[in-house]
Amino acid sequence: MSSDFPFWPLLQAESVLTLATADACGSWSAPVLYAATLVNEQPILYFLSAQSSRHIKNLPVNGSAAGSIYATYQGDWQAIQGLQMHGAIVEVDQQDKDLWQTTYFSRFPEVANMINSPASESEQKIAQAFEKSGKYRFTPHFIRVTDNSGQFAQKNEWTFD
Repeated sequence: MSSDFPFWPLLQAESVLTLATADACGSWSAPVLYAATLVNEQPILYFLSAQSSRHIKNLPVNGSAAGSIYATYQGDWQAIQGLQMHGAIVEVDQQDKDLWQTTYFSRFPEVANMINSPASESEQKIAQAFEKSGKYRFTPHFIRVTDNSGQFAQKNEWTFD
């Protein structure tokens, strides 16, 4: 299934999704740790965020947002690879929480360990904040892949319903 999506290895290799929303004060972007999975051949990116964060409070009723993921730059512009996406963010409902938790904590076991067994007072505070955080999913409706390794500014695109 993931072989149908040449962007899948990049999506699995990276861990920071930059989300972009807008409000009356203007555009805003925020990085979040994400874990990706496929549900019915649809990429889903799960993340945690405070419900009071600007990027979550800015979401319109339909959850519309943009996101981007880029591989770390290694000093070679011909190796630039990344994803630009548009989709919807929704808070994970009760029936989806098990998949969210399995996917997210499999990708970030250190977060699960810190939540379940905080080693310091600082980690206890962080664990409490994680527990209070909203669990969200970003579902891309459109993905554009930038891959300079084949041709400068080469772009391939996918649309999902």
